[in-house]
Amino acid sequence: MYKKINIKILLALFVVLLILVLVIFYFESKKGERSFRADIFDADTSKVTSVVIYPRINKEESINIIKKGTQWKIDYHGKLLNADNDIVKNMFSTLLELKPRRIAATERSRWREFEVDDSLSTRVQVLTQKKIVSDLYIGKFSYQQPKNQMQYNYNQRGTMSTCVRLADENIVYVVDGFLSMAFNRNVNDFRNNSIIRSNKSDWTRLSFRYPADSSFTLVKEGDKWMVDGLMADSASVDKYFNSISYLTNSNFVDDQKPLNDQPVLSLKIEGNNFGEPIQVKAFIADTINKYLITSSLNKGAYFSGEASKLTGKIFVGKAGFFSNNE
Repeated sequence: MYKKINIKILLALFVVLLILVLVIFYFESKKGERSFRADIFDADTSKVTSVVIYPRINKEESINIIKKGTQWKIDYHGKLLNADNDIVKNMFSTLLELKPRRIAATERSRWREFEVDDSLSTRVQVLTQKKIVSDLYIGKFSYQQPKNQMQYNYNQRGTMSTCVRLADENIVYVVDGFLSMAFNRNVNDFRNNSIIRSNKSDWTRLSFRYPADSSFTLVKEGDKWMVDGLMADSASVDKYFNSISYLTNSNFVDDQKPLNDQPVLSLKIEGNNFGEPIQVKAFIADTINKYLITSSLNKGAYFSGEASKLTGKIFVGKAGFFSNNE
């Protein structure tokens, strides 16, 4: 009888101990899961009012991108420059997609190894009003070749990863992607560099205003383009349209203003499906830039007319729209 009781007691103790072990194992595993951050960036981007970047390539010059209404501006030495809204949106998309793949280090002593200390990293601060809602150090980039490389298989891609650290943590995380491409850049890389951005199929009239009697107008009549009443060469027109319909330039001139209020060259583009005409103007400048070029799509920005031969690309002559045989 006592043996039966002892067996029952031992069996009950075994069951209790087994349950206890399973409970401890479960909570330890959950504890490990909780120590691994799910997201690097979890701020509400619709409420963000500014982004401050301290790029590794120039630690001494921070880039302060601020929101003004629906537009983003760059506060640069007291001047407000037009930022590229698409670049800012892409920055937020990149931050929101950051997911820790693994932990590279947990100690401060290893920050320099993974380039997430103050001197080697690119620092990105995101603010809502004056409150910092995210403070991120972007560090070492690495690329891993595909494990199973097959000859002549060009579709295989390697893995790009970047080490990052949050300002209030010692942990160094590894995330997917090449983050320096988005953040470790010069101030001009964040600016709106558009001169013309428009669908050429919507255009119906281009007016070129030049000195003396060299002005002319390119007008669409049906499916033909006419230059002052004469039929233009369709291939020449199409080549020109392709060269300027999405025209950008990074040769900004910030230390000069036009020498007078009247442009010497101008192009006005009118058409369907957009409101105000697009106007590009060239003003006389110094001997280095020749002209300062500005666009109604990027007000306040001036581009060098001489660098990259921008003036000649936009302000073409009438003869360029006719074939050589005419």
